Amino acid sequence: MIYLSNYKNLLECFITINKNKIMYYITYSKLRAFTISLLFLLCFIIVGKAQTITMPNIIGNNMVLQQNTQVPIWGWATAGTSVEVTASWGQTVTILAGTTGKWMTSIQTPVAIPGQAPTYTLTIDGPSNTIRFTNILVGEVWLSSGQSNMWFPINGFYKVVNADAEAAAANYPNIRLFTVPSMGANAPASNCGGSWAGCSPSTAASFSAVSYYFARELYNNKSLNVPIGMIHCSYTGSGIQAWVKDSVLRADVDLKTKYIDNNTNTQEYKKPSLLYNAMISPIIPFAIKGILWYQGESNTSDYYPLYTKANLEMVKDWRVSWGRNLSFYAVQIAPFFYVTSLTDLSGMQAFFREAQTNIMTDPKMGIVSSSDCLQNRDELYVIHYPNKKPVGVRLSLWALAKDYGQSVQYLGPSFQSFAIEGAKIRVSYKPESLGGGLTTKDGLRPACFKICGIDKKFYPALSSIEGNTVVLSSTFVSAPTGIRYAFTDGSMTNLMNMEGIPAPLFRTDNWDYSSKSYVDSPDPNLTITAVENAIIHPFKVIPNPFYNSLRIAGINLEIQNVDIFDITGRKIMSQSGDPKLEMNVDVSDLAKGIYVLRIVKKDMTHVDIKAVKQ
Repeated sequence: MIYLSNYKNLLECFITINKNKIMYYITYSKLRAFTISLLFLLCFIIVGKAQTITMPNIIGNNMVLQQNTQVPIWGWATAGTSVEVTASWGQTVTILAGTTGKWMTSIQTPVAIPGQAPTYTLTIDGPSNTIRFTNILVGEVWLSSGQSNMWFPINGFYKVVNADAEAAAANYPNIRLFTVPSMGANAPASNCGGSWAGCSPSTAASFSAVSYYFARELYNNKSLNVPIGMIHCSYTGSGIQAWVKDSVLRADVDLKTKYIDNNTNTQEYKKPSLLYNAMISPIIPFAIKGILWYQGESNTSDYYPLYTKANLEMVKDWRVSWGRNLSFYAVQIAPFFYVTSLTDLSGMQAFFREAQTNIMTDPKMGIVSSSDCLQNRDELYVIHYPNKKPVGVRLSLWALAKDYGQSVQYLGPSFQSFAIEGAKIRVSYKPESLGGGLTTKDGLRPACFKICGIDKKFYPALSSIEGNTVVLSSTFVSAPTGIRYAFTDGSMTNLMNMEGIPAPLFRTDNWDYSSKSYVDSPDPNLTITAVENAIIHPFKVIPNPFYNSLRIAGINLEIQNVDIFDITGRKIMSQSGDPKLEMNVDVSDLAKGIYVLRIVKKDMTHVDIKAVKQ
């Protein structure tokens, strides 16, 4: 039985346990002491916990802070809590947590000296706890974002060219890596997972290849040579609408109609704003120099000007959110066939690449081409091509030129004007884009040029480099009026400057993209050097004449691929090579006639052999 009196019994209370007939008496003084002690303990726990400082994961051990900048530092505690931030390089600031419990301040970082990488500490002091971050570097920090071709790791499920060697050589302790976990959220999050780590063979292997190559180029640049921090934030298959803040999408009628009102996507990586909420919001406003962006494959079916608008609005908002005029360098999607095709007569993806190029509205924005990065035509059916190094290098050239003031060639030969010379057209390029002059990657004529006459039908053009210009003609176009370069889905280009930067796509018309204007015609740049007996050392086509199959035999062939052309030069079929000493080609679908087999070796040299099907 428990008995408590009203007021009188506060002086003395007792508990009677009938079962054991034992009476326990507790005096008021003992109860008061116990109660007061308990209250003090509870208050200490509650107040102490409330005043405990917590920090976002983006601020942590091993991080890189942007040099010579007022870098934001923030966290959470009870409203009114006093927080002291001390940097070991000699900066101390004090701040009070706001009414929401969040506090934010900034500290001035030192100038990073090329070739040096001193480590620092950052101490956060509060009433109840102290947080000390160690092994901090000061240098240059960049954010990379987008979808799977940005996510593509060095040596993961997908692998870059020479993946094992690249990963093994990735020992750069002064490059620090942070990956934001891929996830979505329905409202802006305040924190995300992830932690900073030094670049090593193990950490780099699963890191974004494009981001790694970019960071490595900056770090190894003799004039820059300061610590580099890379924050990688991508989601495979993501649409641009998922990276744009909800209020930004709703503020524009066209974007709201397309991406919110008519949204039918069920995947979080395509739902409007979900990736911004979970992956971008938590890292704002951690100080960064600029943004690398490789995204677009998931939006190729959009109305193209709408993608340009979404991209521009996203950049504008990110700049406002970070409070900095951030550089923004994007990558055009690579050549790719969304449907199986032996011909390249669609320009739909080219129009999308053009929409990507149209973001270049101010000096802090740039675009790089990946149209020459595919190693063979088979990769036209592989959306995740493995040759990612050129992309990272080209992005770094933009940064070195525009952000670090270095005299490096970052532009590829860019269209300036054209002149009609009878039945020919001469293309001129912007002087600043020519570098050391025009050349081709493979030593052949420039590929991917098409010209048209007044009928608006484009034919493959015979092309030649003359000085710093390219001259075009076609036997099918007697009075040329327009040019398109690399303006098809599968344009694998070879035109570049001496510095190895490819020429970007262009067109001289402004016609609607829905028009079908490409004509299936032999490529006049194809040079056939056929031999009647079909035997060229070390290659041999067996048998010749052939029937429904043929065998290519020889010694150490190292065949990249075998292309079969009809006698006019039109490609009929293609088959990947085989490292073995011989390979079989199924040609049962070919009609009877004379063909030319182009055997391309892995060093990209080739041999043409005439063969007859009976």
